Amino acid sequence: MKLVQLGPLRIDGVTPRIAVPFRDGTPAEQIAEATRRGMDIAELRIDLFRDRNRDAVLGEIARFQNVPVLATIRSAAEGGQWAGADAERCALYEAVLPHVAAVDVELSSTAIVGEVIAAAHDGERCVVVSFHDFEKTPPASTLDDIANRAHDAGAVIVKIAATCNTPEDLRTLAEYTLRHRDKGLVTIGMGEIGLASRIFFPALGSLFTFASFGDGTAAGQIPLVKTAEYLRSFYPPRAARESG
Repeated sequence: MKLVQLGPLRIDGVTPRIAVPFRDGTPAEQIAEATRRGMDIAELRIDLFRDRNRDAVLGEIARFQNVPVLATIRSAAEGGQWAGADAERCALYEAVLPHVAAVDVELSSTAIVGEVIAAAHDGERCVVVSFHDFEKTPPASTLDDIANRAHDAGAVIVKIAATCNTPEDLRTLAEYTLRHRDKGLVTIGMGEIGLASRIFFPALGSLFTFASFGDGTAAGQIPLVKTAEYLRSFYPPRAARESG
């Protein structure tokens, strides 16, 4: 199992971690409460921010001082709300990199993905290279190709999020996770049928899961409190960490 470091957070593939997505303007009390409730990683969805000015974004990041931040500027092509110029998005990634533990950029963002990955490596930051399909789960051969291309490009973690329309889709994602578990993965099945993936895929090799605290950002996200309860029940290392 690949060991990944997100700032001070050690992700070892044994203790599943929980990432919680946030927009801007989240009250400090809510951030603190999410941390108490089991949040390990704060994903800042910068593409959903009302103010994407560099200084405003850095101000939001500064409010998450006690938790590793994963900065995401999701493209409109993969379900986000960034519809601006590639050069502006790349510049914003480079501006936030020194202030976060990791960034997430889509493999399909061919105009900037190489530049963002290189900047992350230069700054010794973790880089997640992601793929999203909000309609279906691609076949196994496509998933394997995505993982291989992302790792070849320099991904530390490859994130696959695909919609599960049938139980077979869930099995396809599970088998993909087992095949690539030593490379550094996050695998998520979106939608009702994919719910089980958010709790049980860490047992197959997925490094962390996503949970909602307030407004979610994807179909099928389980609330943080319930996610933490499930993980304590099914993963003794996490239960021991939280109790001790």
